[in-house]
Amino acid sequence: MTISTELEKIESLRSDFEYIDGDTDGIVMTVGFVASFYFWGGHTTTTRLALAECFDAYKEAYGASLKWARDPDSWDAIKLSKITSSSFRDYIKLLDEDDCIEWYESSGNDPDEVGDYVVSCLTERGWQEQHISCFQFQVPFAHAFETEKWEVLKSLLARCVERLVPFHGVAGLAAATIEQGEDWEPEALDLATRYRALSIEDMVADLPHAPDGLKGINWLTFVGDLLTERLGGPKAFATYCQRFNVHPERYANGFIIRAGDTPQLGPVDEPPPEAYVRANAAIRPLRNGKYESMGSGSIDGELRFNRCTSDLWIRRFDGPGIWPPASFAGLPRGPVGTEPAKKVRIETGKPCVVHGRYRKYPLEPAQPGDGADDIRGPMVVLLPGDLAPFHVTLGPHGEFVSREVATWELVAEL
Repeated sequence: MTISTELEKIESLRSDFEYIDGDTDGIVMTVGFVASFYFWGGHTTTTRLALAECFDAYKEAYGASLKWARDPDSWDAIKLSKITSSSFRDYIKLLDEDDCIEWYESSGNDPDEVGDYVVSCLTERGWQEQHISCFQFQVPFAHAFETEKWEVLKSLLARCVERLVPFHGVAGLAAATIEQGEDWEPEALDLATRYRALSIEDMVADLPHAPDGLKGINWLTFVGDLLTERLGGPKAFATYCQRFNVHPERYANGFIIRAGDTPQLGPVDEPPPEAYVRANAAIRPLRNGKYESMGSGSIDGELRFNRCTSDLWIRRFDGPGIWPPASFAGLPRGPVGTEPAKKVRIETGKPCVVHGRYRKYPLEPAQPGDGADDIRGPMVVLLPGDLAPFHVTLGPHGEFVSREVATWELVAEL
């Protein structure tokens, strides 16, 4: 299938993946090209200036389309005509390291309508430990298919990788919604059940879990050198990827895995895109094995992502029949899995033999106040043949401390 044919196929599905608010007639959810980069040190002057460069690069390419922004102090919506091009740089000069930068600009007509172009960030504070920062932007999905527009987009992506030195990141087709999108979480779940390769991105929901590894893959998946330490470092990671016929592109501070020539929607009535399946296999030992929930709580019984369905969705490329579920009725609240028939432990670098969820051994004991869902210590999902990762210890803001051989104990068969 040619690039133009693939774009035409996605365009033909627009009426299926676009949601309109009946009260306002505005589009509240669609498919866009979304890039999310998770990086450490958002409290430092150096990284904040790098972040400003990324905003500048986005604004240079797409700023003419942006219409409104959130005031970073009051969070009121304000017309962009009232903000000068230097506002972001001027704003960060006023902050100390314990302040958080929260910024949002959109091309939508107002906050109740999704924009084709969006740029935003949320950073860690100096006093926070094991918190991470995120820079995220969105453009129309056609930009990944049209040559001239792709060259501009590719240059922006490379700039973000170069300047932010991300821990990890993803870019590709994703469900795009309004800035205050909690009311439309059921629609995001609905889309996810119809398009397997469509990513579900939520910067606020994803940030608390990003320090523990990737949530999953998209068309482009960035793996920073620091994260590759879990598989033995950059060279070992590149070698490991070749087991799955994946050849990551080397950058100065990490790798980009490209899953095929063009981004995919992956309708669930078609076989999963093979390149996405292989990319997922290559990064599986780097995934966060205890992500928790991608959605907020149900209000009136409507379906939203919970811990169970979030886990199933994250594992959607691990094998057939995982996602979407045949029925949502009767699913447990927490991740599915059966108690191991026998004790299984594997050491770093050894191949997995039992498909399951593994927890670093010795298991960290529960603490006073922990509930049944509280799980302490790193976890990872492995399939037979996957290599067990190292345990990597990081400092409060992602500083490399050590890489240690670890033992992983099977806690749930899948």
